[in-house]
Amino acid sequence: MDGMDDLLLPKRTKPYMAIAIPSSIVSEEFDLRERTRKVGYIGRAAAIFRVEDIVIYIDDDAKNAEFVKDVLTYLEAPPYLKKRLVKLNPNLRFVGVLPPLKAVHHVPHAFGLNIREGVVIDVNEVRSIIYVGLEKKVIVYQPLTPGKRVVIKIEKELEDSYIGKVINKEVLDWYWGYKVKVYSSIKEMFEKLSAEKYRIICASKKGIMIYEAEERLRQIMRETDKIITIFGGPKLDVDEIASLNGVDANKYCEETINFIPRQGVESVRTEEAIYIVLSILNYLKERPIT
Repeated sequence: MDGMDDLLLPKRTKPYMAIAIPSSIVSEEFDLRERTRKVGYIGRAAAIFRVEDIVIYIDDDAKNAEFVKDVLTYLEAPPYLKKRLVKLNPNLRFVGVLPPLKAVHHVPHAFGLNIREGVVIDVNEVRSIIYVGLEKKVIVYQPLTPGKRVVIKIEKELEDSYIGKVINKEVLDWYWGYKVKVYSSIKEMFEKLSAEKYRIICASKKGIMIYEAEERLRQIMRETDKIITIFGGPKLDVDEIASLNGVDANKYCEETINFIPRQGVESVRTEEAIYIVLSILNYLKERPIT
């Protein structure tokens, strides 16, 4: 496979990207269908640009955070496992409007992979049976937890089953979806992210222009394994949300950047900003060092 073909593959490359969004992102949408659709756009953006973690920080109502988490988690699950993994939930009433994610772990056959997500459906002392969305089940010769979601490498096909082994998705070369985390406040989020050695960027209209920050941003990306971009909500910017919580955002944000110079509208919705920002960061991340 030549270099150009490799660049078209959704491989995991460092720095690993994460985003943080406030629970208030859905506060101005009162229709459950439109709330669901809005969150779906965010999940699609995360998958397109290989975001590893989506962090939700509560800035208004914990129920909003729970809703965003539930929809994002549902969207991330492979289609053939949703009925086995997802319980009945009123927050998921309109998930039919969600765009299909079609990340690698949803359609591994499209990438020629013999690795699949599965759910443990039967266990004894020596083996586990895994449902992986195929006509045949997978046998793994180790006892696992019933109902557990696992990543399976299929190694051999038998007449009525497959033989496979469990693998750690963290060591895969392929992008394998995002995880969702919720923090009780922006203060807790900043403290945890700092403790986990994230390099923190804040996206804001008040920040320095992206072209002024570009070289510094590229330097940060070369120096770190993981970077997170913090977004504000529909009414308040990151610094304003932080201030209401007694926190100085500048203490944590290495750079506060305006990613949309001369924006042509009064305000940019958070889900729109996420696409714009991640597109620029992905370009800077993948651009060869010259």
